[in-house]
Amino acid sequence: MHESLWMFAVLGAAAFVAAALDSIVGGGGLINLPVLLLLGLPVPTALGTNKLAGIAGTATASITYAAAGAIRWPLVAAGAITAFAGALAGARTILALDPHAERVIVSVLLIVVSAVIALRPDIGVTSRSPAERSLWRSGAIGAATGFYDGFFGPGAGAFMIFLLVVWLGLDFLAAAGVARFINFASNLGAIVVFALAGTIDYRIGVVMAACAIAGSFAGSRLALAHGARFVRYVFLALVWVLAARLLLQALHR
Repeated sequence: MHESLWMFAVLGAAAFVAAALDSIVGGGGLINLPVLLLLGLPVPTALGTNKLAGIAGTATASITYAAAGAIRWPLVAAGAITAFAGALAGARTILALDPHAERVIVSVLLIVVSAVIALRPDIGVTSRSPAERSLWRSGAIGAATGFYDGFFGPGAGAFMIFLLVVWLGLDFLAAAGVARFINFASNLGAIVVFALAGTIDYRIGVVMAACAIAGSFAGSRLALAHGARFVRYVFLALVWVLAARLLLQALHR
């Protein structure tokens, strides 16, 4: 009994922190997945359960950003539809493939992403005029990051924000708001596949989802209060940690 309570306390705390981070720059899976795996869940079950917690957090953050008027709705619509479809394909793929090689590729990409942001401090601090063909670009971002989110997950939100900032010209705060909705759609697509495959532990997932709601509200309010520059710094810290973790996983396979 005490062991069970301890396990749920750890999972709840992890879900709260992960959702708070995820609501600002993405990357909640960086916290949730290792905890689920350390507690002995099989990889497919850990991925599916993480998505159940994740969708509760992204839904809460989406509502919070929308209430604050920090959403570009046409970009959300274009990105969310393709993200849902991409996540369906990605989740179906992960159930059949080994993601080891992708971890190496993703870690290298994250290092490149962080270098671009660090060396160009003007990126993402203020919004530029919307890029031409921005709806098409938002759709492409949704498809690519949605597939990755369904296939593996950690860092998907960071990639979404980076592409929305660099390719569409949004500031970090606006990109965070749009990314939450796109991430919600990708989580939903992945959950459909994992639920049909029976790889979600609902007892654990419901506890984590409840804590994720609280964490996501706290994190998104923090981002809205401190603005784009704050989100930029959190983004940089997140991608450096994520890249290091993925490289270590690949090297110690």
